[in-house]
Amino acid sequence: MAKKQFLYENVYNDLKQKIECGDLKPGDKLEVEEDMIAHYGVSAITVKKALNLLAEEHRIRRIRGKGSFVMEYPEVGRIEVEEKAVLPEKSEIIQTGEPVLGVIFEHISSSYGLQIMYELEQQARKAGYHLYPCFSYGNRELETQSIRYLRGIGAKGMFVMPCHGSYYNTEILRLVIDGYPTVLIDKKLDGISLDSVRTDNVQSMSRLVRYFAENGKKKIGFITMEETGTSSLGERNEGFYQGISEYGMTPVGKCSLPYITYDNPVEVRGEIYRKQIAEYVERYSKELEGIVCGEYSVAMETEAVLEAKALKGRIEVCCMDENHIGSGQYKLTHIRQDEQKIAQCAMERMLDKLIGNTGEEKDYLIPGIFMEKIISEKE
Repeated sequence: MAKKQFLYENVYNDLKQKIECGDLKPGDKLEVEEDMIAHYGVSAITVKKALNLLAEEHRIRRIRGKGSFVMEYPEVGRIEVEEKAVLPEKSEIIQTGEPVLGVIFEHISSSYGLQIMYELEQQARKAGYHLYPCFSYGNRELETQSIRYLRGIGAKGMFVMPCHGSYYNTEILRLVIDGYPTVLIDKKLDGISLDSVRTDNVQSMSRLVRYFAENGKKKIGFITMEETGTSSLGERNEGFYQGISEYGMTPVGKCSLPYITYDNPVEVRGEIYRKQIAEYVERYSKELEGIVCGEYSVAMETEAVLEAKALKGRIEVCCMDENHIGSGQYKLTHIRQDEQKIAQCAMERMLDKLIGNTGEEKDYLIPGIFMEKIISEKE
């Protein structure tokens, strides 16, 4: 089946061809973006994606307030030299002789991600590959370096858990352009021709609302992180309100916490989150019967606030994920993401790509697993 081509690829390929054949010469100014939008019949974001790719390859230079200009070809060679300069020799990395598959995690923890890494490694070994993990810690620059690094050491394909953010990493767009075997994990990038494997977030959040409905609790709050263009957070928001509507519940406000990068210490994030959660709880404490949290870390901060305000017994918290490894954990009703199935599905798609059975790229939604809290004798 022919590879589906997205609109930004058409714009990118057309401009690239004009540069390479000399229709656009070094120093020439490209059409302004508004004219490109009309010329190609596409959106502004489509034009920006194409121009960003060309700028990343040093084919054009974008100057704020002046426009985009074709660069001299020596600039194209320069980026290749710069990229290779930061990569170690292959002999320093690959000792086993096994072909390598890379994986780039934004982060992993005992509540989410650790089992995915274990399962991917086992599946890769069974298929005769060595799994090489990298971490971006939510940093777009580190994500870019990791992609280039894995390609530089000869990885046959890679799994990517993309960083949060409103804009796509142009290095991921380049993977699409190059037809490099790639599978996204945990998130979907709209308009990007790549397979993605992730939890069905709408179904998961709706199930948590249903839990409260089944236990006679009608007035439910929602605490999450701002979406910043990330599909999973947007869908959790959608799932919450879908459940509210379906089960005849009453939403009690909403607390959207700012996305804080992993560069900040946990203590800093916790302090900021607790302050905003405390303000939210104080405002709605007389109404709230339950709170759904979009992430486990948010649920932990919410529990701490409720305990400090002596509301923990009256207002119940449930969330996505839990710590299934830590001692004394698994105290919250939650949706456990089926990490084993996510990893197995992702590896299955990768192995298909490596033998040329690509097919049409799809978004694979894996149902979450409902886990009701364990009530101890003390409770």
